[in-house]
Amino acid sequence: MKELKSSVGIDISKDSFEVCIKQLKDERVVIKATHSFQNDFKGFENFLKWSLSKVLQPVFVMETTGVYHEDLTHFLYSNDQKVSVVLANKMKHFAKSLNMKTKTDKADAQMIAQYGLERQLEWWQPMMPQMKNLRDLCRERLSLKKDLVRCKCQIHGLRHAHSTLNVVLQLKEQQIEFLEKNIQVIENEIVRITEDDKEFSQRVKNIETIKGLRLLTIVTVLCETNGFAQFNNIRQVVSYAGMDIAERQSGLFKGKTRISKKGNARIRECLFMPALSATSYNEQIKALYQRVIERNPTIKRKGVVAGMRKLLILIFVLWKKNEAYNAEYQWDAH
Repeated sequence: MKELKSSVGIDISKDSFEVCIKQLKDERVVIKATHSFQNDFKGFENFLKWSLSKVLQPVFVMETTGVYHEDLTHFLYSNDQKVSVVLANKMKHFAKSLNMKTKTDKADAQMIAQYGLERQLEWWQPMMPQMKNLRDLCRERLSLKKDLVRCKCQIHGLRHAHSTLNVVLQLKEQQIEFLEKNIQVIENEIVRITEDDKEFSQRVKNIETIKGLRLLTIVTVLCETNGFAQFNNIRQVVSYAGMDIAERQSGLFKGKTRISKKGNARIRECLFMPALSATSYNEQIKALYQRVIERNPTIKRKGVVAGMRKLLILIFVLWKKNEAYNAEYQWDAH
């Protein structure tokens, strides 16, 4: 009996992770072993030793779970193991295709192992330290900006409410001042890290030639995609950002088209305001915006979303080509 392929499915949580090893033998899938381990360095060592004792050349598969999977992926990669980290929404759709009715950690590990056997996997690679640092800073900046918007809305309500205590207003003003100060500190650090790397800085400046984009937005997109390291085409990038079109149509029924939003929300979040600005000041995106709202006069937001998608595509293309933006270039505005 010839062993063709082995897949190690991992369902990981904060304190522990469940593991299932499946093998494809003579066109038949069998469960080789299951086990659970602690989510710490000692658990990682035990897990790797156990896995290698069960199968030769295993493929390790897990889904994105916030940050809980990161230490394990780095450990496996540093020990020369093949690791694939699958987006949670892909794994969710795969589970639906299997018509799974049981939802437990052990069942999820078995399903993830099955995914590793059936699907073509992309191998995980660690982010460059610079990109990792920028990603952490950019994510904290976006989080603080959300808090700042919320505080400003709250203080607006407090100032228009009847007889609000001064101490409450003072506290809210102090919160706003604190958030604005820390956002500025983070933005300065992002600029410093970017400018310290001359090659990286020049490539960012090339993209800044697009009207509507500035350094902070560009760096956020780049670090959320790890410099587009694992993207081969525009379609993959648009899908990763959740800006691909989701259609609903069956027979005579035709539902509304909209973006899927099944992807990186931070990319969409950071591109919205630049796209809104570009619809006024970037001639090509302004023309695209006008065409979209002519078809959808009651939903002008669709024009902005089209601008967001086009900005993302331009960032991807200019980064890959390492070129500045040419406003005279005749590109497809649809």
